[in-house]
Amino acid sequence: MKLSHIQLTPQFVQAVRDAIDVVEIASAYTKLSRAGRKWKGLCPLHKEKTPSFHVDAELGFFKCFGCGAGGDAIKLHMLLTGDDFAGAMEALAGRFGVPLPAPAAAHRGSRARAAAERDPEAVLSAAAEWFVDQLARAEAARAYLERRQIPRQLVERYGLGYAPEGWRNLLGAMNARFSAGDLIEVGLAARPDGGGEPYDRFRHRLIFPIRNAAGRLVGFGGRTLGDDAAKYVNTAETERFRKGELLYGLELAKRPLRETRRALLVEGYLDVLAAVAAGLDTAVASMGTALTPEQARLLARFADEVVVGYDGDEAGETAARRALPLLLAQGLAARRMRLPAGEDPDSLRRSAGDSAVRAACDEAEDLVLLELERAAPADLHRNPAARAQAGKRVSELLLAIPDPIVRYGYARAAADRLGVPAQLVWQRVGIGREAIRAALAPAPAESGPTPGRRAEEEALRGLLLAAERGLALPSPAELPPPAAFLDLGLRKFFVAFRSLYDQGRETTLAAVLAAVGDEEGADERAAHLLLESEDSAVVPSAEALRNLRRRWLKSRLRELNREVSEAERQGNRDRLAGLIAEKHDINDELHGVSARGADLE
Repeated sequence: MKLSHIQLTPQFVQAVRDAIDVVEIASAYTKLSRAGRKWKGLCPLHKEKTPSFHVDAELGFFKCFGCGAGGDAIKLHMLLTGDDFAGAMEALAGRFGVPLPAPAAAHRGSRARAAAERDPEAVLSAAAEWFVDQLARAEAARAYLERRQIPRQLVERYGLGYAPEGWRNLLGAMNARFSAGDLIEVGLAARPDGGGEPYDRFRHRLIFPIRNAAGRLVGFGGRTLGDDAAKYVNTAETERFRKGELLYGLELAKRPLRETRRALLVEGYLDVLAAVAAGLDTAVASMGTALTPEQARLLARFADEVVVGYDGDEAGETAARRALPLLLAQGLAARRMRLPAGEDPDSLRRSAGDSAVRAACDEAEDLVLLELERAAPADLHRNPAARAQAGKRVSELLLAIPDPIVRYGYARAAADRLGVPAQLVWQRVGIGREAIRAALAPAPAESGPTPGRRAEEEALRGLLLAAERGLALPSPAELPPPAAFLDLGLRKFFVAFRSLYDQGRETTLAAVLAAVGDEEGADERAAHLLLESEDSAVVPSAEALRNLRRRWLKSRLRELNREVSEAERQGNRDRLAGLIAEKHDINDELHGVSARGADLE
């Protein structure tokens, strides 16, 4: 869920960067031990037996020499949780006590400012605590959970609660801290259409707290324990709570999803609890609604494959078919959990046990192939018009698949099912000869490091670490020009450093990164640079700077020789004189530098 209600101001982002602790973030996922000035442990991002994961608390970076991942604390949180940048900012701010900025509405007038000053999460959290307390007092609600065979530890883990019968119980309980308007604003209370006193939205219902992917409480769902015609009721749609952008249980499923990359998508809250109780801890729910494009995109952040565990009835089959193109469009593999007719994961667990639920998930079938079978039955060849219509439906489905190789494979299966040449289906789904050739062509080999890049890294690393530790820096005259850095990524860091240095401003790592800006991959490059090897030197090398400048001088001298020849050919005496003077200066400097530096060619 995006932070549309929060302004990600530069000041807020910097406050989060200043507050977070990369060691604390990493330690929640792996055991770290001291290794000199750094910390070391097994990498939480891939499986390994020998520790190759390094964390530098002082610099705020991590680097794994096994899988190559690296970056700052925010990047580590994003890799571990699957949060996007906005979600990471929200989660880390809450974890490390950074106040969230006011909503944009706070800048549009006194009434909006007053509304913005109320903390919606405080209202929701207080309500959640009250619902939990009411469940402890409600014997009938607890008996219902026992009949549904929901273990107590899952009741506590998911924060289930109870809203008692009555129209103003929550309003009365919250009255000392929050106004009725506060509860209406977060969707917990409502007013009658014709006006009148506000009333509780949830009455005699089992309560399910709903959190976004970052783990922040955004709303509630409630299942009736009486004869209410509306079996399920959710928090009213608010700026924070948009049901179509949320997946119930995702905040708890993220960690196991990081290992398996296989999500189980079910319909309702109790289906999630039943699946998790059966050992399927990557279960999430679309909360009884048809899957939305936003929910499919959310799934794609955490999973590569989705097992659709919708109910085993006609409505569930229809919902699964409608979800399929949305999942395919996000590059997700889709499989169908084979549930007996009329069963859902919750009812199957109660009737046949945990093993039956796990087996139904393990035996899930390819949803695309199932849809091909449905769209193109075996006797289709008897009716050419029906076969043409089936071909059209199948082509529309396959066009949603972004990967041409995957589309190519399913198109072959579709052609076999339709009884037509594969070329006909390929053409309909945009797979021509050129596309096939391009899709199957080997990826171009990555170019190797630029000549002398290690010398550039050593020089830049020395400068950044010296500045970070308050050591003496070389004079401006001793620094090489930006052109001395042939690696463009390193050059950007050096230009940012040199600009701050020349202005007499702070040249700490945080200041240099801020000057580089939000360029993608900057944090990873900084981590690689500063934690480049397990025993990388931390003392800046004047020799590295001299060698780097000498290499650039020799390169510039070669360029000058070409430019002198061109000036002579053109008869441009003024330019020729300037070039020759520059050559003399470089030769003089090279002679001096040569006496001190090693050859770097």
